[in-house]
Amino acid sequence: MTLSIVVPILGPPAAGKTTLTLALEADPRRRVFRLREHVPAEALAATASAANRVGWIDNSIVRPAIHNYLEQVCADDLVDTVLLDNFPGTAEQVSMLIDSVGAVAPQCVVEPLELAVDERTRRSRAKNRRVCYHCEKDPIADPRLPATAAAQSAWTCGRCGGQLHPRRGDAPSLFAARSRRHQSATDAIRAAFISAGYPVTTLDANPTPDTMADRVEPMLISRRRTA
Repeated sequence: MTLSIVVPILGPPAAGKTTLTLALEADPRRRVFRLREHVPAEALAATASAANRVGWIDNSIVRPAIHNYLEQVCADDLVDTVLLDNFPGTAEQVSMLIDSVGAVAPQCVVEPLELAVDERTRRSRAKNRRVCYHCEKDPIADPRLPATAAAQSAWTCGRCGGQLHPRRGDAPSLFAARSRRHQSATDAIRAAFISAGYPVTTLDANPTPDTMADRVEPMLISRRRTA
């Protein structure tokens, strides 16, 4: 089996990108790339403390991170699909991704997917999202993966029983800054993909995560069969 499809999953904060990738990666033939898991902790720490960067990572770090990751995935014969959670984040990173895919997996197709969600739903998700500091071993103790609450309490982790917390990046000022950054970059990202010959598919992200996953599955399966 060889890598057949790379799916960049784009969209504004709280659109459901990570939740969707968590649902889809249950298939053992798939891997998920989350940039912060593949860069030095000191680079993450620097962005966390700089208000004007709101988590942004320099392209000099991003380029080798995505290239090395794809090389490692291509060496695994059991993997045929890579989902990119909130990547690329700039038009320049679109070029980095396409160049790396062409170098390590020229037979692979790129299928950008953009999640569209109404503003009320997006803000509600950010307000109610919780993370678990115990279950997620984030490099700088700033967990991002949405946790599932226990049935008896919205503030208790359904996995470990520990206390859940709001996600730091969902604080109103940071959420607004992240939203502005997405808005300023999204048109250029979309244009870069289209210019390179990769049209961006829009997915309604208002339904439940299971519904969204059911809508994406046919695309992944069809690419697997035709690769």
